[in-house]
Amino acid sequence: MIEDVERRTIRLAIKVWLAVAIVAIAVCPAAAQQKLASFRILMPEPHGYTFRAIYIGVEKGWFQAEGLDIGFLPVPGGAVNLVPQLAQGNGELAYAGGYTVIQARARGVPVVAVNAASTESLWGLIARRASQIKKPADLRGKTLGIVAFSSATHFMALGLLKAGGLSEADVNLRPIGMGGPAAISQGQVDGYIWFQTQGLALQTRGAAVDILPLDDIIPLPQDAMIVTETLIKEKSEQIRGFMRALHRAILYDNDPGHESEDDAYQAKYAPESVADKTYLKALNEFARARLARDEAKGWRWGETDPRRLEAAQRFLLDLKVIDQPTPVEKMYDNSFLPDAK
Repeated sequence: MIEDVERRTIRLAIKVWLAVAIVAIAVCPAAAQQKLASFRILMPEPHGYTFRAIYIGVEKGWFQAEGLDIGFLPVPGGAVNLVPQLAQGNGELAYAGGYTVIQARARGVPVVAVNAASTESLWGLIARRASQIKKPADLRGKTLGIVAFSSATHFMALGLLKAGGLSEADVNLRPIGMGGPAAISQGQVDGYIWFQTQGLALQTRGAAVDILPLDDIIPLPQDAMIVTETLIKEKSEQIRGFMRALHRAILYDNDPGHESEDDAYQAKYAPESVADKTYLKALNEFARARLARDEAKGWRWGETDPRRLEAAQRFLLDLKVIDQPTPVEKMYDNSFLPDAK
């Protein structure tokens, strides 16, 4: 009798313990997970639309499912300061232009592009409609804004002049920093070089500007995400997991039915970036149209084209931006990409 009571007591205690454990796990799912690995993103700009897919992936739990704890570190000064931060181990991955990879490798810094945002770059010439700049030759006698001398926008300006059969003496190059919208609205420049999406913002707010994409005019590499060779050796599975979750988030965002939900995720990280609903809607449509063009070309999501890196490296050599070429095959690695089907 006593033994039966003891057995019943033990069974009851086990049931109570299991019930408490189940409730604890339900209340705190993280308790049932392994410790997540830190994966910090170095950002060339503050929180905003650029990182929308990452916000979605974090909020949906897809990066956590890959064992990653995503963090963000804005780096003042843009891409020029990203490479030193990455090389010093202050982040796992950085958003950067393709020129950044070429220049870093030329300086002996072993960074690698592991994801291309699209077959297209975002770079464009944003011009006042009244200035009638439809092609590079139309820049003669105009004032063209660049971020700074020796910046990527300066290189692109020189490429535009060359494409139009012009020299620096034929135009007025004016450093304007990040003040392109103000400079063009105040008539200080006829046009400036920056991301096409900024021109889209001006158009949605009623500004009379035209956007001239630069991909077919200047040898431009694709916009890239970069890591170090050391990270590839030490954390290759983390890179693969990041790409799987990122691709999943991009496909989710590409569905117009998820637009309101995804806008809310973006608002959590960058509330000021969703205040202009008209511009936000235009950005969503721009991103979907670009992905549709990529898919029509048969592009495998995230794939870097080495031919574009090769052409861009020759371009920088011609401009004497870099002193020597480095092997293109070391500049990129497409092996971390998920199957895009």
